[in-house]
Amino acid sequence: MLARVTEIMRELIESPVDTMPLPVAELARRRWMAGNESGPIVQLELMDDGKRGIIFAIMARDGSGPLRASFMTMLLLEDTIATSQTPFGVCSGEATVTIYRYVDLASVSKDELCRVLTNFAELADLVLGDYLPKVAPTPPAATAEFA
Repeated sequence: MLARVTEIMRELIESPVDTMPLPVAELARRRWMAGNESGPIVQLELMDDGKRGIIFAIMARDGSGPLRASFMTMLLLEDTIATSQTPFGVCSGEATVTIYRYVDLASVSKDELCRVLTNFAELADLVLGDYLPKVAPTPPAATAEFA
């Protein structure tokens, strides 16, 4: 199982596909990220049983943006508890806010994994978007013409 998911993620890194609009990168042997600094960074971390994974996104409360820390590191540093809600959980610490979801990877296909990661990225953007760095809006052009 671990080898199959690792192979799928390697393929997404080396040969991006249309069904996965986010850039994918390997962070550790069993942990990958999808996304960039413009939004929440979605991470997939494989569990020890090789059949499940945890998808999560961590955002700094101070508005400095997304974090790439592992889920366990975040729990230990924040000294917080992960509240388990179905299907998503939340960890709210003093410095970060994290949302997460456990996923069954026993028979996941490449397309299914892309869809799960993309859907979670959209959810993370809605839930954690207020913690993104603030960017001043661009004023409309003074000479804009309307038909």
